[in-house]
Amino acid sequence: MIKTKHGKAYYIFYKVLALSILKFVLKILFRIEVSGCDNIPKNGKVILCSNHISYIDPVVIGAFFPRYVYFMGKMELFKNKFLASFFTFFNSFSVNRFAVDRKAINTAIKVLKDDQILGMFPEGTRSEEGIIKKGKKGMGLISIIGKSPILPAAIAGTNKIIQKPHKRIFFPKIRIMFGDLIDTSNILKKHGKKEAVDIIVEKTMNSIKNLYEKIK
Repeated sequence: MIKTKHGKAYYIFYKVLALSILKFVLKILFRIEVSGCDNIPKNGKVILCSNHISYIDPVVIGAFFPRYVYFMGKMELFKNKFLASFFTFFNSFSVNRFAVDRKAINTAIKVLKDDQILGMFPEGTRSEEGIIKKGKKGMGLISIIGKSPILPAAIAGTNKIIQKPHKRIFFPKIRIMFGDLIDTSNILKKHGKKEAVDIIVEKTMNSIKNLYEKIK
């Protein structure tokens, strides 16, 4: 299972690589703008939910997020042993998008139990055209089981780095925006578990849509 407690050496390496070198390079290449950082809790568990328009999304979001983010990634990315080791080292774990993945759910709950940031793309797949799709119920269920608030976010521009039918790399401006925290505990108090899941998913996706409209 993925580690949710890291030593000082890892912390220093992660900060230097992700929050210094990588952040510096990305800023130069894509003139990245980040807003809404005041909405990010300085401590405690949170589920970070964002739209998903490019493979590079978790890299960009993770580099500009002030805390470790434990991203769920599709299991296909973990079939290669080298890539699996790389993703695991950088706090990612696999999930089967086409079935109830109890192992992934247990890992997600452990991340939240240890007061960490769980990163999810609730649409379940990329939307390269930038259209926000319907969110999966798994996100709402995990938020209830993990008793965690949700931090909605939106990213724009990453889907323009490689554009079809061109076979070259572009350098568009990338924007990230974090929204207001969604208190899932209040929703659960007012509604039954099944209804609460639907409401949480709908509220989260609407928030992501509104954020994306502001930065796209």
